[in-house]
Amino acid sequence: MVSTLLVVVDGLRATDVRKMPFLTELARGGVSYRQARSVTPSLTRPAAASLASGAPPGVTGIPGNRLWADGHLIDTGRPDHLELLRSLRGGRLLPPPTLGEHLADHGRELVVVGTGSNGCTLLLNPGAADGHGAVIGTHPYDHDAFYAQPESVRRRLAGSLPQAADGPFPELGWATDLIVDYVIPELAPDVLVLWSGELDDVQHDNGVDGPVGDDALSEIDRRLRRLIDRVREQAPHTDVIVTADHGFSNATHTVDMAEMASLIPPSLADVVQLVDNNGGVLVYARQRLRTQQVDAILDAIMSAEWSGPVFAGGDVPGLLPPAELCSARSAADGLLAYVSLTYHDRLGNPRIGHSVRDGARYTGGHGSTSAADMRIPLVLNGPSFRTAHETPLPADHLDIPPTICRLTRLPVPPSMSGRILSEALLPGHRDASALPKARRVVAERDAADVTTAHFQHLAGRQYFLSADRHRS
Repeated sequence: MVSTLLVVVDGLRATDVRKMPFLTELARGGVSYRQARSVTPSLTRPAAASLASGAPPGVTGIPGNRLWADGHLIDTGRPDHLELLRSLRGGRLLPPPTLGEHLADHGRELVVVGTGSNGCTLLLNPGAADGHGAVIGTHPYDHDAFYAQPESVRRRLAGSLPQAADGPFPELGWATDLIVDYVIPELAPDVLVLWSGELDDVQHDNGVDGPVGDDALSEIDRRLRRLIDRVREQAPHTDVIVTADHGFSNATHTVDMAEMASLIPPSLADVVQLVDNNGGVLVYARQRLRTQQVDAILDAIMSAEWSGPVFAGGDVPGLLPPAELCSARSAADGLLAYVSLTYHDRLGNPRIGHSVRDGARYTGGHGSTSAADMRIPLVLNGPSFRTAHETPLPADHLDIPPTICRLTRLPVPPSMSGRILSEALLPGHRDASALPKARRVVAERDAADVTTAHFQHLAGRQYFLSADRHRS
């Protein structure tokens, strides 16, 4: 029977909770976090991989929705691309052990149902094909009207899918019925994950804080009430965690990838790969480069008007240290840098850029180090949690898997670098927590061009809050 339900609403901002009566009710009856953050970069599939493993993107090897690996441009939203990546990594999609594997090792089951991309669904439990629970995606895949692993689940669902619900977001209604009518009674997961991708699509197309987005929030809130009520009818003592993968921001401008590519010397055009990820760009080297070459590339990027905070190793003024994000810059196909397209202009106005390729563009997006993209909601409600408690302590995606381990009474594997959210647990489960300590890292390109990264430290963890570049 389900003991823990994790709901991830793709693109839900912390400020959106007040527009959702049921989620507000859930927060007031449980624990909510004012300082919850996404992983960096603030993108969907890096967050999914970290939720699956409790490890940061620099360890999972999923630093973007699109990434470069061994000569291949990988779209992590596609299961076939992820299976190629798995083969390139010797049979493991994510190098660290996953929550699904850990549960399976202790006789427990993780099932993921996703209405976002099928690749995102797979990343949340990549061992499903090997019998570590199951994943079910609502989008067509291959010759099926859905995506599912393992094969036994795919065959079982092939002839008995629920009818798509009427009205907006039919996939979310489909997923709810599937969970209640099939997943819980037949697969009997101990931990259940629902990933809702609808809001992300709406806000990419329409931006945030508009009538279309507000209507989507109301509908998703109504669907969440129905889902959680129906799950708790079958499993009354279910603990519920609701969060998001990233925040969201409206674009003030776009940056064409061809313009970015023009910064690379012609002699290195086939060596340096720029991979666009909406509010951020990943810079790869497909072969070993000399230090002077790398520094020249990074200096050109830092000099561009659209460039915000840049995380990379090197001696170029203004760079922020990569801090587990980038691999060694001399490695073949190594990740040289992560570039956030957010900055403050000479008048002090925030500028949020979104990368575009082949003319495609979004109205809203994410992927930068801005507070708007980094801040997410985190709500915990159920018999294991305190009630009517709002905490200022920091938390992020890495803390959710070890907290689920505590809820399921399993040891936390050493590969999980997050902490148990003990301050949210009822007395008897709680550990003492010290107050967080704030820290800033300042990188000056010159006196009028300063990048500042903001961190909090708590219980042996470093939390990245945001980074801003100010040019005066």
